[in-house]
Amino acid sequence: MILDKLNKQLIETVQKVADQKSVSIDKKLLNQINFEISDEESHGDYSTSCALKLSKAFNMQPREIAKLLTEGLSLPFIESTSVEGAGFINVFLTREEKIQVLKEVVTQDSKWGKNTKKQGNVLIEFVSSNPTGPLHVGHGRGAVLGMALSNLLENSGYKVTKEYYVNDAGRQISILTSSILIKAHINNFDVEGMYEGDYIYEIAQEFIKEHGKIDINLDLKNFSDDREKKLDQISEYFQKNHKQAWDQANNFSVSEILNVIKEELHSFEIFHDNWFHESSLGSIQDVNSDLSKSLSILEKAGHTFSKDGAIWFKTTDFNDDKDRVLLRENGEPTYYLTDVGYHKNKIDRKYDICINVFGADHHGYIPRLTAAFNVMKNKQQEIEFMLYQLVNLYEGGNKKTMSTRKGDFYSLSELRDELGADAIKFFFLEKKSDHTMDFDINLAKDESKNNPYFYSQYAHVRCCSILAKKSFDSEAEIEGEEIIKNFDIVNKILNFPHLTESYANERSPHSLVHYVKDLSAAFHAFYEQSPVINEDKKIENARLLLTMATKIVLSNSFRLLNVKPLEKM
Repeated sequence: MILDKLNKQLIETVQKVADQKSVSIDKKLLNQINFEISDEESHGDYSTSCALKLSKAFNMQPREIAKLLTEGLSLPFIESTSVEGAGFINVFLTREEKIQVLKEVVTQDSKWGKNTKKQGNVLIEFVSSNPTGPLHVGHGRGAVLGMALSNLLENSGYKVTKEYYVNDAGRQISILTSSILIKAHINNFDVEGMYEGDYIYEIAQEFIKEHGKIDINLDLKNFSDDREKKLDQISEYFQKNHKQAWDQANNFSVSEILNVIKEELHSFEIFHDNWFHESSLGSIQDVNSDLSKSLSILEKAGHTFSKDGAIWFKTTDFNDDKDRVLLRENGEPTYYLTDVGYHKNKIDRKYDICINVFGADHHGYIPRLTAAFNVMKNKQQEIEFMLYQLVNLYEGGNKKTMSTRKGDFYSLSELRDELGADAIKFFFLEKKSDHTMDFDINLAKDESKNNPYFYSQYAHVRCCSILAKKSFDSEAEIEGEEIIKNFDIVNKILNFPHLTESYANERSPHSLVHYVKDLSAAFHAFYEQSPVINEDKKIENARLLLTMATKIVLSNSFRLLNVKPLEKM
């Protein structure tokens, strides 16, 4: 890439000048020496403020340093350099280089921007919604983020495994199982806190068809008045008195809801490589299970203690706000130990980086999971977290509800049926993940430039429409001035490989959405001002080259976002 070559020569030049001046450059400072992509044509194609950063080390004025550095910049694709202001260095590319790169874009087509170097193995866990109901729009945001991040990392040379963690052994599953049994076998029986909604009724009816009805004598007078205790007692009642029905309902309900979840994800072109079940972690009583192994490692490392009959992990030693229970006084593992065991399993599968895409309500998990991971990991393995905030869904100024337990939430499938999967994905990715998202359904339906998804797709459609009439001729002459004067388009296309790699490294899919919006806006402006089909064939071919390159880069960008580029609207 051009930028890589520029940065390499810049660092070499800095070191050469430092040697001449007998100056030692700190490694940390040297890592800050680089060119950046210019936003304005007057600042060149690339610019750097490195002379200002080097001023103290060299004991020289920044402009003097900048002049020395420009003398060392002599790559064949550099048209000229300039020193501006306090000591900013601007670099201008030759028109021949720009034309050559644009032609390379056309030649590489779908491969443009793809990094072929091997970067390592990455596991991305995302969605991992409890199989207690259909996915709502909040889950959808996590799913879309995880898939886009996976695509970006794969595009940058990482081997990526996409994983869904199935919580099929927790308390919520017990409440779900009880809800199905009550709805299937007991009429007019309501318990506050149970799962409700049409989907529960439908699962219950399918369960009856497969397993038949049984007599259940459930009297609420026998249970606690406390809601949460009552829910647990009802689950215990079913397991003790109707064990076979309980096991059947447990397996049936989880399986049915997982099938619904998979179908919903697949309708969004979101696919996981692994579906990892919590139940596969094994029992704490089994010394060979992931749960037992992880607990043993933490104990041997000296990071646990006993208190009140329970085993605790000293997470306060790792910047957590309080210590965490691993094993309860009754010998049962906590949710935390289950998470630790799962990450021990990830470590054993030898991933270089384990990325967890979590909802913002999991913020407290970060220090405690990081602590356990760092104790258990091998060598340079890393754990990362991408947190995403809630989605507030609005239509006509009215906010939609999303209560899973009550069953009155606005499901992801309902939103898909109304807007289409690709529009939703684009909007979900538009904002930085740690920002709350207000999703306006009416805006997503709007077919105007106010709708960023519509306007971006329209740019791609315009490219396709033009190229259907006339194709770029790689052998014909090109008017170089047409390339030079369309700085915004050329700048974005030339730097697409570098930018996508930086978006991957920064874990920022939203940056790619903004790139698409900016490139689309630049092309729309070009389209309005510069008729592509032209009597002057050199001008026409230059504009066709710009159109073809824009189409390719927009198409590649959409695919990285897991959005299908449209050819017609």
